[in-house]
Amino acid sequence: MNAAPCALICAFERTALYAHENGFPVMTSCLGISRWKDMKQINSCGVRAAAAYPDLMYWDFNWRKGGGSSRMIEISKRESFYQQEYCGCVYSLRDTNRHRVTQGRERIKIGVQYYQPDES
Repeated sequence: MNAAPCALICAFERTALYAHENGFPVMTSCLGISRWKDMKQINSCGVRAAAAYPDLMYWDFNWRKGGGSSRMIEISKRESFYQQEYCGCVYSLRDTNRHRVTQGRERIKIGVQYYQPDES
């Protein structure tokens, strides 16, 4: 497994600290629902961050099973959620735009909604 990006580790550590300081016994992440993410990497970062606090556990639920990804898209469209087409870092934006251009697609327009409600 590749080393986890520092930003991911730091985010989980900050989340674990917040959960501990505010009495939350469990923490989790929805990052693993994306088919583009390495679920083992995400869960190992969460488990490692929670392990620093004996009163905290990381819930490593597999959000992809049972149609979770499809359900996420369904809800996102219905509720008109903003969803970006990259992870949020400049490197992902750069790489995603490079890929899109090679596929004849437009570059990502930042702040433009990806999922649109189905027209009925």
